[in-house]
Amino acid sequence: MKFVFNSTPLIHLVKAGLAWMIEALEGEKYTTPAVYREVVTIGNERGFDDAPVIESMIKRGLITVKEPRNKFLEFIMKNHESIRIGEAEVIGLAKELEAVAIIDDPVARRIAEIYGVRKEGAYTVIMRMLLKSEINKDQARESLQKLVISGWRCDIEFYTRILRLVEES
Repeated sequence: MKFVFNSTPLIHLVKAGLAWMIEALEGEKYTTPAVYREVVTIGNERGFDDAPVIESMIKRGLITVKEPRNKFLEFIMKNHESIRIGEAEVIGLAKELEAVAIIDDPVARRIAEIYGVRKEGAYTVIMRMLLKSEINKDQARESLQKLVISGWRCDIEFYTRILRLVEES
């Protein structure tokens, strides 16, 4: 399996102390140049704690920075003015690689869906660890709390659904 990470999931999983889950995720992991600039370059310039951790993951080859090569990226940018370049690159690269886009932004998720790009969010990384028995249900709930405390946002109804999924797993 292949995964393409957008900035928000990377930032919040790392801020929540869950970088190990990204590393433990089975499959190839990618991000894009625009996400790298936002998360690592600008993050380091502003002194954000997550930036050096993500940069280290990239330098160690755990995450590969890859630019989408197809014309699909231009098409997305032209036809969806509300999307930012990082999200468009993530969707474009995920389509190109037939990968899962790890993306939390609701607008970007809808755009990915329109074009048949499989998408998951930051919370699904935690769910994947639970399903692989890397963590138990208590650890999954604690990890979700850490994710929210890191600044990751979702509405209470969605959070309740995620907790229900944890219980049913």
